[in-house]
Amino acid sequence: MVEVNISKSDFLVSVKTAFKEWINSDLTILIYVVKLTIAALLAMSVSMFFNLSSPQTSVFTVFIVMQMHSGLVFSKSFYRFLGTLIGFIISLVLVSAFSQDRVWFMTFFTIWIAICAAAGFKYRNFISYGFVLSGYTVAIITLPFIDNPLHIYGFAIDRISEVVVGLLSASVISEVIFPKQLSDTLFESEKHKYKNTLLSVINMENIFSKEKNINNFSRNILGSDSLRVNSVFESNINKKDKMYYQRLNSEFMHLSITFHSLKNIINTISNNEKIDNEMMIALKDTYKPIKDFLEENSQNLFINESSENIINKFNEVKKHIKERIEVNKNKFMHFNFDILSDYNSSVYLITRFFDEFSLYTKTYISFVNNKDKNHNYESSHLYKFSTYTDNLLILLVSFRVVVVLIATTIFWILTAWEYAPFVIISAVAATLLFSSHPNPVNASKSFTKGAIVSFFVAGVCNFYLIPTYVSDIPSFCFIMAPIFAFAAWLGSSDQRGLFAFGFIFIIITVCSMNLHYSMDYVTYFETSIASIIGIAISGIAYELINSWSDYWTKRRVSNFLCNKLIKLTNEKDNTRRVVLESQGLDMLQHFSTQGRLNLQSNSLLFQWLLSTLEIGRAIIDIKNELQKFKNENQVKIVYDILDLIKDFFLEIDEYKKEIIFKEFKKDFIELEKNLVFKLTAEQKAINNIQIEIRLIYTVMLNKISLPSRGEIN
Repeated sequence: MVEVNISKSDFLVSVKTAFKEWINSDLTILIYVVKLTIAALLAMSVSMFFNLSSPQTSVFTVFIVMQMHSGLVFSKSFYRFLGTLIGFIISLVLVSAFSQDRVWFMTFFTIWIAICAAAGFKYRNFISYGFVLSGYTVAIITLPFIDNPLHIYGFAIDRISEVVVGLLSASVISEVIFPKQLSDTLFESEKHKYKNTLLSVINMENIFSKEKNINNFSRNILGSDSLRVNSVFESNINKKDKMYYQRLNSEFMHLSITFHSLKNIINTISNNEKIDNEMMIALKDTYKPIKDFLEENSQNLFINESSENIINKFNEVKKHIKERIEVNKNKFMHFNFDILSDYNSSVYLITRFFDEFSLYTKTYISFVNNKDKNHNYESSHLYKFSTYTDNLLILLVSFRVVVVLIATTIFWILTAWEYAPFVIISAVAATLLFSSHPNPVNASKSFTKGAIVSFFVAGVCNFYLIPTYVSDIPSFCFIMAPIFAFAAWLGSSDQRGLFAFGFIFIIITVCSMNLHYSMDYVTYFETSIASIIGIAISGIAYELINSWSDYWTKRRVSNFLCNKLIKLTNEKDNTRRVVLESQGLDMLQHFSTQGRLNLQSNSLLFQWLLSTLEIGRAIIDIKNELQKFKNENQVKIVYDILDLIKDFFLEIDEYKKEIIFKEFKKDFIELEKNLVFKLTAEQKAINNIQIEIRLIYTVMLNKISLPSRGEIN
């Protein structure tokens, strides 16, 4: 028998660690469940007290808008109210204009739903949800009373009142009971992000080992920006802090893209059998001062340093890096042009990476230490992110919801079923809600499973619990509290979220939340069945009308990236780097979450994106440098090279592309040999242009990592 001795200090450390984990995970979920349950019960009670026609709407509103953070609750509440209000107005317009003409009513109703679906797919964050709610609101207000339009206005007023009650209940409870501010999360997120970045940079294996795979940072970048956008609804975060968050996220994005580009080129070099191992040793030697310097300062994270001292330290390290580059460069002069370009591009990326990390560090330390807050940085619009929009996909989303609406309307006409409008409502709701959701087919399946389970739970409530035990509002709350808490717990997990959504959707639809009990078996069964049929039709539509095949997705992404590079070489006004990178990352996340892609395809798309961003950024810098020359004829060869880059990505035939690339190489060699200028500014500009063209050439050498307009395997 082996005795295990555990010291008292070790035991206390273990208990402290376990307690911290419990606070950060389990306690957070428990608080969320309690807050959501209380808010739902409050909304239901207030609606019943004021005799509103459908307390279910208030409860459902609470479940929709309640989030872990107050800022997210306020943001989602704002867009839900706006969407409901617009839907209310459209409902009255449609009914007043076409209440006597079903054909025209359904025509314009379909057009409105298509517009809402398209807008919901195009926009991000809770703005998307606002458009979705506009379409859903029109459906839920008009369709149940299509035979009796005089009742629609009263029902619409009730619905807005119920939504407001739900929004106020969620907002008040979120702010009063254990409020969790988005600004605090943003602050902790930035600290955590910087620390993880620092540790990744220190570990040289993350760059120089082929086996070491680093996840792309797009989720962190886009997720952080989404939190920042929603933080505007909180009063405890000032304008300067918001600008800092925006700046930090932009600088982190630049840094992460450079980091991945460097690793990509290092992998290409290490896979080249013609390259001697001495080059890899030299590149590691160039990077080592960065590792040593950051390792030395990793404990205090520069927290106690002044901005000036930090800059001096980084400049000293940069000086050492340049010295090592000069020493090592002479060793490889005998290599051919392509291999030498790989080496020069690698050391350039190492230098650029360190420059970007130093800038990121300075901004981070200034923010954390509350220093330089009055410094007038460049306008925040310079750091504004841009999203990706694909018009074809928007049309596909609109087409899908139109088909669903037409199919359910035909079902209504053919069956003449009294509860057929509930089929349309649930089908439209599910189609709108899942149109921008990752993997909508699986989302529909999970939603349907939750709906089926809740069918039985709602039956127990309707025909046993409510008639037996409910006599007033408190007893109603007592009966519904466990059900709300269970649904809240299900919704606290991403894996169970859609199941929970389907569960609460049917509970809200068919459960008799009214002190004047009026539920009967026929109404319960037919309403439930109609709702589930509508959800099933929506899921089938996603399965049938879906072009997200692996080949189609890769083709779409590749063409978009090629067109982006072609546009950059053409346009006179340069795109900002932050726009180029954020739009690219948004596009990648959009396709990788929506598309039917395997890990290999996802990796290939990321390689294409990296290549595009590096070439695109280089083109932007080259065009900025070209503005320093008064006479364009002085640098005509540079414009010729840009035209060749454009022709390369316009071309489909691989043989012709190879000819263009050889011409590009020839012009680049000519550029390096002959261009010398008397003016220092012009000479510096042409040197910078040569560096960027060399990087473009290096990236284009690796044909597999380039997007193509030709055939895609």
